Amino acid sequence: MAEKRADSVVEGAQAVVTVTEDAVARPTTVKSFTAPVTADVMVDPDAQTNRAAHIVLDDQEIQRRRDLVRMLFNDFWSAAYEKPAGFVGRLDQAEDYVNDRLAANGEAWRLDSKTRVMLGLPPRVNSADAPL
Repeated sequence: MAEKRADSVVEGAQAVVTVTEDAVARPTTVKSFTAPVTADVMVDPDAQTNRAAHIVLDDQEIQRRRDLVRMLFNDFWSAAYEKPAGFVGRLDQAEDYVNDRLAANGEAWRLDSKTRVMLGLPPRVNSADAPL
């Protein structure tokens, strides 16, 4: 019985050696399916570029931004004892803080007049985009 087991182990080892020898003798060839891609593009070197591309946002992204502005707005005013009476005045005063926090969190957008319109927020009291 021990002899049969030994023969079985030897046969198994020979099978492994044979498979290994086959793999070494016949290496696998990997084909590449990449090819260079070229495109003809005409660029006007005198053309001015618009750094702020027009981006259409979906409802989910608009809601995410509204929630983020709300959270930062509430954070700004949470410890304040004296606050402007109206929401617009509060939002105007919090705008710099909100923009600083947006930048610190890696957000590419800022709260400005265009963003306010997009998010359904009221415009600044002083129609310029300058802080008070």
